[in-house]
Amino acid sequence: MFTKKLIQILVILAVLATSFVTAPSALAASSVCGGNVTVVSGDTLRKIADRCYTTVSALQLANNISNPNLIYVGQVLVMPGSLLKGSGNIDIYIVAHGNSLKTVAELFSTTVDTLLKLNPAITNPNLIYEGQRINIPTPGSTIPTPPTPPAGGSTYTVQTGDTLRKIANRLNTTVDAIIKVNPQIVNPNLIYAGQVINLPAGLSTHTVQRGDTLKIIAAKYGTTLENLLALNPQITNANLIYVGQVIRLK
Repeated sequence: MFTKKLIQILVILAVLATSFVTAPSALAASSVCGGNVTVVSGDTLRKIADRCYTTVSALQLANNISNPNLIYVGQVLVMPGSLLKGSGNIDIYIVAHGNSLKTVAELFSTTVDTLLKLNPAITNPNLIYEGQRINIPTPGSTIPTPPTPPAGGSTYTVQTGDTLRKIANRLNTTVDAIIKVNPQIVNPNLIYAGQVINLPAGLSTHTVQRGDTLKIIAAKYGTTLENLLALNPQITNANLIYVGQVIRLK
């Protein structure tokens, strides 16, 4: 009898205890792994994904990993649901399972329209992926709007890891020329992924449109796929280009 009563008491205490447990924050990423994971000996993306209740593709997106079989001991991987402090007025959110652009906007007290402006690579507001990096405005910040591109000029969407120097070298121009057509850039060392900047007129470039492939672009400009790849070493997969990407032609 005593044992039966003891079990009943323990069950009641367990129920009461769970009632005080709060739901994990949407910014806490995986409730098991937290915001990031450090790779240890024997780890693979598959093992980490299984351990953290996510997917290999989500980890690849979140960490810009092109080869899922190539990770190293000591590497720090960010998890879906993490918030990364960015530069200037922009932070980065790693999309978690079940997120929509609307829920992300609500989470950070902004609007879907603002998120679309900060993430021009998102062409379908109803389609985002777990692990995708999304630019979000830092609370209380004002997002500058770039001026109209100069006549004959075009725009470029800044990618992760870009600097003005890298962009200038890639497109055969100069940092000074880029800054001249982007007076909204007050600090040339401070640009963010997803930012749209103007390019000087006269550059031999093509901005990728929906339906474009490198072969189609090569044929359009009377060049070859091999030549485009040589001029654009940042393209590591000839079958993977995105709308808004700027490709050097000469």
